[in-house]
Amino acid sequence: MQKLHYSHENSARVTKARLISEPKNMRPHVVILGAGASVAAFPQGDATGKILPTMDNLVEVVGLRPILEDSGVDYHNQNFEELYSQLHEKEPNSPLLKTIENTIRKYFEELQLPAEPSLYDHLVLSLRPKDIVATFNWDPFLYDAWERHRYELPVPDIVHLHGNVRIACCIEHQVQGENGMYCPHCDNKLTPSRLLYPVAIKNYADDPFIKSEWKMIESGLRSAFTLTIFGYGAPETDKEAFDLMTNAWKGKSPRELETMEIIDTKEKQALIERWKPFIPTFHCMHTKDFYESGIAHFPRRSCEGLYVPTVLGQFAEPYPLPKEIKFKELMSWLEPLIEAERSMAKNA
Repeated sequence: MQKLHYSHENSARVTKARLISEPKNMRPHVVILGAGASVAAFPQGDATGKILPTMDNLVEVVGLRPILEDSGVDYHNQNFEELYSQLHEKEPNSPLLKTIENTIRKYFEELQLPAEPSLYDHLVLSLRPKDIVATFNWDPFLYDAWERHRYELPVPDIVHLHGNVRIACCIEHQVQGENGMYCPHCDNKLTPSRLLYPVAIKNYADDPFIKSEWKMIESGLRSAFTLTIFGYGAPETDKEAFDLMTNAWKGKSPRELETMEIIDTKEKQALIERWKPFIPTFHCMHTKDFYESGIAHFPRRSCEGLYVPTVLGQFAEPYPLPKEIKFKELMSWLEPLIEAERSMAKNA
C-alpha cells in the first residue's frame, strides 16, 4: 500500500484545513445501498409524499393487493421477493407477472426527488469521481441526485445492481442512458432495465445490462480502500450477490489495512455477524445515521479521513457536512475541497 503523508503537521493530528487542502490520490471508496438507505433518505416520502416501500410492505404500498386478490393469490405474511419467486416458479410467462412488474415500475417511475438537498444529494456530493455508489434499489433517487449535479461538479460513478426505473440500454450497441432516450447508433428506443428476478435463480450473467453493472462493482471492490454498506441487509435469498461481492472485495488481499463501515439501524453485533466474510481485521465501524459516518464527517476526503487514524495512527480532525443549508450555500462550502482536487490533478 502506498504510504501517504501530510506535511507540516503535528505528529499526533492532521487538521481539517490540511485534509481539505491536500487531497490524496487514494484508491476508491465504494458505497453499496439497500432499501434501508432510501427509506432513511426520504422518511417523509418523495416530493409529493409518496412513501418508499420495502420488500415487506411493497404489496400494500405499490397497490398490488387488488391485483393479487383478483388472481386468487395469498400474499399475506410474505416477503415480496419470496412471493414473486413462487409465482414465477408456477408460471414464468404468466400475464400476472407482467402486470405486477408494470405496476411496480409505474409507482417507482412517478417518485420525485425533493427540490431541496436530500441525503442522496449529500452522498453524491461527498464523494469523488474515483469512487462508486452501487444500489440494489429500483427507486430513481440516486440517479436523479447524480443527474442533478454531474454537469456542474465532479461526482462518483453510480451502478444499478438490480436494474432501475430510470435506466435503459441498447444491448446491441452497448449504450446506456435514461429511460425514454434513443440509441445514437440504431435510433431505436432504449430498452428499460429489468427489475424483477426470482430469488432462487438470480443469475446476473444472463442479463447483459445487469452483467455489465456487476462487472463495474466487482472491479471497484477489488481496488477499493474503503467499503460502506448503507441500509443493505445482504438477504439470504440473494446469496449470489453476497458471494460475488465477497469474492471481489477479498480477491486480492486479506484486507488487513482497509476499512469497512456499516450504516444501519440494526444492532452492531448482528450486523458484524452477517458481514463477517467482508470485515477487515479490527477495521469495522458502525453507525445508525449517515451523518455520523466517515463520508459525512470527511466529505470528499472519506478515504483520507479513515486512512489517517487506521494506518498513520494520527487523529483526523472532522469537518462535518452541513446538512441543513440550501444548494447555493452548500456549493460554496464545497468549493475549497473541489478546488484543491483540481490543483492536485494539475500537479499530478
